[in-house]
Amino acid sequence: METSIEMLQEGRNQVTSSSHSLHAQDKSIRSLKWAVAFCFILLAALVLFTVCLLQGGFALRCGFPDKKDKGQMDRQEGLNLETEKRPKAHLTGTRQIDASGQYLHWESKHGLAFLIDGMIYSNKSIVIPKEGYYFVYSQLSFRPAGSTCADDKSIVQNITRFNSNYPEPEIILSGISFCTKGSKIYQPIFLGGLLHLKTGDQLKVDIRPVTPIDTSVNHKTFFGAFLV
Repeated sequence: METSIEMLQEGRNQVTSSSHSLHAQDKSIRSLKWAVAFCFILLAALVLFTVCLLQGGFALRCGFPDKKDKGQMDRQEGLNLETEKRPKAHLTGTRQIDASGQYLHWESKHGLAFLIDGMIYSNKSIVIPKEGYYFVYSQLSFRPAGSTCADDKSIVQNITRFNSNYPEPEIILSGISFCTKGSKIYQPIFLGGLLHLKTGDQLKVDIRPVTPIDTSVNHKTFFGAFLV
């Protein structure tokens, strides 16, 4: 009887030991799974971090605030806005003339005329607000003084630059017109060229000798400049 009890007790101990062993083994497997999952997450984060660094702008591309560079970004934005300004002026002919009759007056606000991004019209001049390379252009169309014009006479058109730094006015573009045979009227003069201009340069148009300018429509006589 005692032998049977001892055998039963031994069997119970073996079952209990086996149960503890299985439980410990299952716990080890779960721990291993969590460790593997953590390693995969860490590896993915490391790959993302590396990609962001290689592409540049980690803070912006990866969604992190970049407080240190905010001032620099604001300054850069201001510089970009300043760089984008492109002064432009397009003036149209008017019948007004000055006392000498040499330099022409222009319309700067109405019809096809405009001034953009700091360009100024003052004292019969386009005033350049910003140094750079400008395309400057002008066209003069003429009305005959009488019914015809003389074959041996010509008209000279000049675009002249004025600046306080220059000792005297400088002619930067010039053209000439002759009578058109048959119709006996002067041919229009178109001038255009790319020029380096400085802040404060003033551009004027003059004709010699003085002759009636056709200002009947805006597209016949005009004057302008724009930053390229």
